[in-house]
Amino acid sequence: MKRLLLVLFCVPLIAFAGPAEESELADLEVRQENLNLQKDWAKYRWDKKQHDCYSRFFVNRCLDEARLTYRAEIKAIRAQEVPLKERQRILKAIQKDERDQQREAERASEEKARERQKNVETFEQKQIDMQARQQDVEKRRQDSEKRAQENKKATPF
Repeated sequence: MKRLLLVLFCVPLIAFAGPAEESELADLEVRQENLNLQKDWAKYRWDKKQHDCYSRFFVNRCLDEARLTYRAEIKAIRAQEVPLKERQRILKAIQKDERDQQREAERASEEKARERQKNVETFEQKQIDMQARQQDVEKRRQDSEKRAQENKKATPF
């Protein structure tokens, strides 16, 4: 119940995306790139430690320690990444909702309705013209067969 009230209270606060949300989204993307860089460096250090482990006598123990170190680094990075991605999803959903509302407003406008009606009429006229052309082609094809027969009769050979 408390969560529901919290959600109902927070939703109106994030209902409209504007320049602030866009700049926050850009900031979140920069932070995500930084976290990706940190993950890449952690992977590089892990690979380096694995390579170095094969020059030691206790290879398996060294590999296990390297894996544990890598997992600890990745765990810290992912702990930062989860809320970051959650906020990105919220901001992108807000932007999508705004775009959908704008499209709906465009569809509801009189000008767009007239344009759609004009497009429908143009399409129907094109369909009628295409049928007329097809009938004309079919008529010419039949006439050409008749002319061919007449030409065969007219040739002296």
